[in-house]
Amino acid sequence: MNSIWEVIDKAETGAFMEEKDFDLKVVARLCRELVKEHGIKYDPSQIVSADDSMADDVFEAGMKLALEAGAYCIDTKRVIKFDEAELKEALLSAPKSIIIGEGKDSRVLYARGVEDQRPAIICGGQAGAAIPEEWYLPMAISYMKEPLIDMINNGGLAMVEGRKVRTKTPLEIQACRRELTMLREAAARAGRPGIGFIAAESSVSALGDLAIAHERYMRKSDSHLVALLNELKTDFDRISKVVNFTEYGAFNCTLVDPIIGGYAGGPEGVAVCFVASFLLGRAMYRSEFHVCHPIHFKYMSTSAPECMWNLNIVGQAMARNAPFIIMGDVWTSAGAGSEMVFYEAAANTITNVVTGSHPLGVSATNGKYPHASGLETRFMAEVAHAVARSRMTRERANEVVVALANEYRDKQGKPDIGKPFPELYDTRKVVPNKEWVEVYLKMRKEIAEKFDLDLLY
Repeated sequence: MNSIWEVIDKAETGAFMEEKDFDLKVVARLCRELVKEHGIKYDPSQIVSADDSMADDVFEAGMKLALEAGAYCIDTKRVIKFDEAELKEALLSAPKSIIIGEGKDSRVLYARGVEDQRPAIICGGQAGAAIPEEWYLPMAISYMKEPLIDMINNGGLAMVEGRKVRTKTPLEIQACRRELTMLREAAARAGRPGIGFIAAESSVSALGDLAIAHERYMRKSDSHLVALLNELKTDFDRISKVVNFTEYGAFNCTLVDPIIGGYAGGPEGVAVCFVASFLLGRAMYRSEFHVCHPIHFKYMSTSAPECMWNLNIVGQAMARNAPFIIMGDVWTSAGAGSEMVFYEAAANTITNVVTGSHPLGVSATNGKYPHASGLETRFMAEVAHAVARSRMTRERANEVVVALANEYRDKQGKPDIGKPFPELYDTRKVVPNKEWVEVYLKMRKEIAEKFDLDLLY
């Protein structure tokens, strides 16, 4: 497998190309051609597909896209290419399991299969959100107190001591260190000092990552995200993050979030782009695991039917042909405190768990507002465990997910954004208030009975 130094060489010596040409003449053209060549078709009545051959077609098309397109380095305007042997070596060397966290709080994060009956690993937190500094600690504790949550990916800090955090400034260093310090304190106060983190969310540039490469902040059993920029792009900032954490010893995790309606085209082209992105992410970043986050151009949330179809078909394509460890983002349009958030969380979670991924969330309001808490993620975990325990098939999952999507489909444009964390929890005791618990119990009972899910145990 290529070393990170060879990847840097490729970024310096690959074929020169203008970025717009890469977008239009490479990515857009190839995605369109490969979708047509392989007959890949999104069917809104089959959000969870049981078509193995289509999953295999998506993988084959994604492999071709990775080989023919490569990845574009924005800083050098050169294309980083890997040959088939290099991509297959990256695929075969990918870990099937890793140990995240430490001691009694450690977990085995593993590559799931289609209709896998093993309990999924639950990653909790409002990933991608900007959380006020004064709420950060109790909000983090609210997730870590939940026994069904196995690891944490909470949001970052946009303000530190009243000052706005700007990229590549000294405050980015402080924000990243403050985030990790509070996460460590939250873990200790919740009685789970060894729980694993996906952290450094306050870091946009490599500056923040460099600042926390120390056991005081980021342990070697923790992880950080390295984005593959839209679509199929990277830059020296992303590669610098990889160099830093590869040498430090923490886990690299590829974040992939192609846009439905962007250069990759509709949901079919985005599915192909996802597979290519995971393969290139492994080859370029040496990532041990990956996050799947399809973005709807209008609604953003992963609970849009086209996005859940992507979570489903990409999860199956990878599980059947390249068993990578994949986490599927659960990003809802609605916020904590609402009833709608439960329908969206359930639909996303079932899709992920049945088709080969671990759920990560709930990132309510698409991470726009800090209207999130540990309680709706407890519900996400309960749904995930019920799905595995019941041995749910893809056919049954599709029936349930389509019905759940019908409950909120017309509300996605104007969702109920719920309430901010301090209006849902007693922030001193870090317990949900009576009204929020009543909504949770009501929706838990309603969804369990309506969709025959064994949540009440």
